[in-house]
Amino acid sequence: MGSSPGRLVQVALNRPIWCTYTYRLPERLDHGDLDGCRVAVPLGKDRLIGYILENEDPPETPSYEVREILGRLDRSPMLPGEIMRLIRWCWSYYQAPPGMMMAAAHPPGTSGKVIRRITLLTEPAAGHPLEGLLRKDETVEVSSLTEGLESDLDSLKLLDGLVAAGKARFSWTPKSSPSRLTEIAVEPVDRRNLTSLAHSIRKKAPRQAEILFHLAMTDEPLARKAVLRAAGASLSSMASLVKAGRVREIRREKLRDPMADISITGQDIPPKLSEAQYRAMRTILDNPCGTHLLHGVTGSGKTEVYLRVISNVIEKGGSALVLVPEISLTPLTVSRFGRRFPGLVTVLHSGMSPGERMDSWTMARSGERRIVIGPRSAVFAPLPDLGVIVVDEEHDGSYKQNELPRYNGRDVAVVRGSQAGIPVILGSASPSMETYGNALSGRYSLIQLPERIDGVPMPVTSLVKAGDMKHPLLSDQLLAGIGKRTAKGEQCIVLINRRGFSPVQACRNCGLTRECPDCGINLTYHKKGQALRCHYCGYWEPAMVKCPRCGFGVFSHLGPGIQKVQEALGELLPRTRIIRMDSDTTRGRRSHWDILRSFANGEGDVLLGTQMVAKGHDFSNVTLVGIIAADMGLSFPDFRAAERTFQLILQVAGRAGRGSLPGEVIVQTLDPDDKTILAASAHDYETFWKDESAVREVFGYPPFGHLVRFVWSGLDKVAVPSIARMCMMEFDQEDILVSPVQEAAFSRIGRRWRWSALARSGSRAALASFSREVRRRMDGITPRKGVRLEIDVDPNNLL
Repeated sequence: MGSSPGRLVQVALNRPIWCTYTYRLPERLDHGDLDGCRVAVPLGKDRLIGYILENEDPPETPSYEVREILGRLDRSPMLPGEIMRLIRWCWSYYQAPPGMMMAAAHPPGTSGKVIRRITLLTEPAAGHPLEGLLRKDETVEVSSLTEGLESDLDSLKLLDGLVAAGKARFSWTPKSSPSRLTEIAVEPVDRRNLTSLAHSIRKKAPRQAEILFHLAMTDEPLARKAVLRAAGASLSSMASLVKAGRVREIRREKLRDPMADISITGQDIPPKLSEAQYRAMRTILDNPCGTHLLHGVTGSGKTEVYLRVISNVIEKGGSALVLVPEISLTPLTVSRFGRRFPGLVTVLHSGMSPGERMDSWTMARSGERRIVIGPRSAVFAPLPDLGVIVVDEEHDGSYKQNELPRYNGRDVAVVRGSQAGIPVILGSASPSMETYGNALSGRYSLIQLPERIDGVPMPVTSLVKAGDMKHPLLSDQLLAGIGKRTAKGEQCIVLINRRGFSPVQACRNCGLTRECPDCGINLTYHKKGQALRCHYCGYWEPAMVKCPRCGFGVFSHLGPGIQKVQEALGELLPRTRIIRMDSDTTRGRRSHWDILRSFANGEGDVLLGTQMVAKGHDFSNVTLVGIIAADMGLSFPDFRAAERTFQLILQVAGRAGRGSLPGEVIVQTLDPDDKTILAASAHDYETFWKDESAVREVFGYPPFGHLVRFVWSGLDKVAVPSIARMCMMEFDQEDILVSPVQEAAFSRIGRRWRWSALARSGSRAALASFSREVRRRMDGITPRKGVRLEIDVDPNNLL
C-alpha cells in the first residue's frame, strides 16, 4: 500500500521517554477532532498505540525519513478537552513522559501494542485463496488469516490488493483490549394494542401474556433474562413469541456494573447537621471556586459534609468526584454514598477487571453515573458537568504514585478544580504539612470541625514503654484490655506499624536514632562497613556500638512482623477471634470488602492489620485500639517520618469509641516522652504542626521549600553512577541546593542499580528549569548503556 500525502503530526507513545515522535498523517485519517486520538504507529518492528497531540508542533523539514500512521483507533478522542488540558499540565509539572501520562488517564487495555484485522466486504469468488477462510462482513486478525494461506502465496500482497480494490478494509485494535460483554434484549415487533393482545392470549398462554404485558410497560428493549424473571416465564415461552413474529431478539452490548456485587440496603435518611457541619457546608457552597481544607477530628462528621455538598451539586445537574487513598476504603465509601444516591454511583480502581473499569469509565463519561469514587487514578475520570471534587484523607501518601508517571492525585485534583472553577474539598483529621501550610497562608480556606458528633468524647490514651514489657510484642495492658473488651462483646483494632521497615539503627532500650547534623533526618544503617549515612547530603559516621544516651549495646533494624503478632495473640488469648488485614490477605478482588464486612457483622473480635486498618473505617462497636511499635516510623530516614507517624497514630486512635461506648487507646512505644508520640496521643495537631514546622523551616523542607529527586538506574553497576555524575556536574545554581550523587538507600531493585540526587529550592520555577537541564544532559549522553533517568517532582518517597 503506497504512501499517501498528508501532514506531519506529533505522536506520544506509552514509553518512558520525554519526546514525542513525528509521523505523517494520511489524508484519509485527517478529519474531525484529533487531539488525543489514539492511532496505530510503527516503531521499529513493533506496532504501537500512540496519541496525537495537535498542540505540539512538528519539525518543518525533518532530516529523517518520516513513517506513516497506520490507522486511527478513535473517531473522536476518548478524553474530553478539559482532561487533555489537565494531562498537559501534569506532564509539564511532573516532568513526566507525555505518552505515559496520556495512558494513565485512559482505561486499562486501551494502550500498548496493536494488531491488524481485516474485514471482507464481499464474498470471495469461487477458487479464491480466501474461500473457506473468510466470509463477508467477518473480521479476523490478519496474522491468523495468513497462517491459513498457502506458504508460496504472497498473502500480505493479496490482502493489500483486496483493500485497494475496495473489497476489504483493514482496522487496528489494541492487543489487550478489554473484552466486551453482550446480552440478548427483546422488544415487541408491533407495540400497537400490545396490552390487548396480551389479554387475549392470557387464558391460553399465560406466561406469553405476561411477557407481552411487561414489554408494553416500556418503550425500550429489555434484557431477555430480566423479562423472563419478571414474567415467571421460560425460554420456550419467549421462543414461541419470537416464532409467531410478535417479539424480536436483539444482541446488544451490556455494561458491567461494579456496584452490582456491593450490598447496599435501603436509602439512608440524612441526619441533622451540627452547627459546625452546617457552617462548613455553607462556606463551601458560598465559595464555589476555591480549595477548602476540612480539618475535623476523627468522628466529627466530615463525610456528611461531603454528602450535603454533593447533593447540592447533583440537584443542579452536576456530577461529583470522590477520591479515597486506597482500594480498601472504596467499599465503605461506596456503600454510604450508594445509599444516599442510589443508581448514581460508580467506582474506578485497579482491583476491577479491565472490562469492568472500561464500562464504569463509559458510564461516567456518558453521565449515566454522576458520582465516581476511586483512588488517585480516578482523578482523570471524564465526568461531564463536574461540580465538586472531594479528596478524603488528603494527607495519605497513597495519593502519590511512586512509579512513572509520578503524579500526586490530590494535587492534580486541586489543579483540576481550579481549571474548572469548582470547589475542591480536602478532608483530614491530620492534614499534610503542605496542605495545612497552604490553609494558614490563605491559599486554601480552613474549615474546622473540632468536636465529634453528638458530643462523643475522644478516646482516652495510655502510653506503654516497650522496654518495660514482659512479652516482646504485646504488653500486659494491651492483653488485659483486649480480654476485658471482648468479654463484653465489644471489638478491638490492633495496628502494627510496619513503616519502620528500614535500615535504621535504633537503641532497643531508649529508642535513640542518630540524625544528620545538616539535614535533621535519621541516618541510614549500612551493615557493610558498619556505617550510618545520610541519603540527602552524603554525611556519614560510624554505626553506634553503645547508645550515647543510655549506654545500652543492643540495637534493632527491623520492626516486628504481623504474623508473629497474630500467633502471639492466638497463644495468649486463645478464645479471641482474630481477623487479619494486610497485603497478604487482601489480594483477591473483593477481599477488602469481605474482611471489613465480616468484622462489621461481628464475626471477629480483633481486627489486626497494618496501615490499612487506620484509614476511614467506622465501627461503632470498637472500643479499644492498640498500637504496636508506634514509633518505628520515627526511625525512617525521611524528613516526613515524624509527620507520617503522627498521622498514623492519630488516625487509628480515632477508630475507637465512635459509637455510644467510650473508647480507649493503648500505645506501645520505645520512647513515651517523644513529642510526636505525645501530640498524636493527645489528638493535638496544632502542637505537632508548631514543633514540626520549626524544623522544616530551618532546612527548607515542604511546605517551606520544594524538592525534586533524580534517580538513575540500570543493569550496569559502573555505568549508572558515571552517567548520573555526568548529568549533575558543574551546576551553578545559587537558589538551588543539590546533594551529591550517591547510592540510593535501596541500591538495587529489580536487578537495576540505583543512584540518586536531591534538589531543594524555594522556587518551583527554578527547580523546573534545573530539571529540564538535567533531562537535556541525559538526552545528550551517548551511549547510555541502558541507564534510565526518572525525575520525581514533590517526592513522597526518598528511598
